[in-house]
Amino acid sequence: MSGFTRSSQLSPLLRRQYLASLEEPQEWFLEELVGLGQVWTHEDGSYGVTNEKTLVEFFSADPTNAEKLLHDFWGQHCFSTALVKSYDYDFVRSCENLGWTSSVGGFLFRKRKPRGQAAFDGAEIRSTTPTDVHVIWQINDNFFDNEDEVANLAVSNKLWTVTVDGEIAGCGVSNRVIKKSDAVDVGMMVASKFRRRGLGTYIVSEIADRIEREGLRPICGCGASNLASKATLEKAGFVSDHQLLSFTP
Repeated sequence: MSGFTRSSQLSPLLRRQYLASLEEPQEWFLEELVGLGQVWTHEDGSYGVTNEKTLVEFFSADPTNAEKLLHDFWGQHCFSTALVKSYDYDFVRSCENLGWTSSVGGFLFRKRKPRGQAAFDGAEIRSTTPTDVHVIWQINDNFFDNEDEVANLAVSNKLWTVTVDGEIAGCGVSNRVIKKSDAVDVGMMVASKFRRRGLGTYIVSEIADRIEREGLRPICGCGASNLASKATLEKAGFVSDHQLLSFTP
């Protein structure tokens, strides 16, 4: 067999091996892309996952051969972009050695500094009920793709409704990235009329505090151009030592 061939699913054993090779937890944004992507495997156990014209994951069990395999994979599939976590060192090194151009596409927050309990006058956070779903979708501003996504998060107890003086003002999301990992991805959305008042910081802080009290690890990320979100996460105590890199062959 030559090159990479299409596979119906990703080997759980290889996936565990890949995730164990990472210094930090998997990014939820990429995990979603992987779940919707196409899997390509090599006879030596290497694999790549593409989502349309983007390479979203690449792993070689033999790092000494990773660069050549990545080059061969690109030659076979001609993807236009490779999204790489900065702590996926073998993947980063292979892209750099191939001379691919990189830019920062996002900030990945994997640390959180201790901080005092957050507060926001009149604000409450509770589990989302079915009657909240449509209201949250109505105040959505490109945070969710569709109302079904809101409903599914609510049913799986991953969505938190945020009210201010009884009015739904936004929501928070707490999503376990990998089932057996302690990492829980945190996100939030605030209705336009409640922005720039510190509510986003309150939501992220409160949800992260709850996750930590359960002995789990809150993580998060944001796009490089979303400076408002970056500032909110930093005010909630999160620290970014890593980035989501975009490499162009």
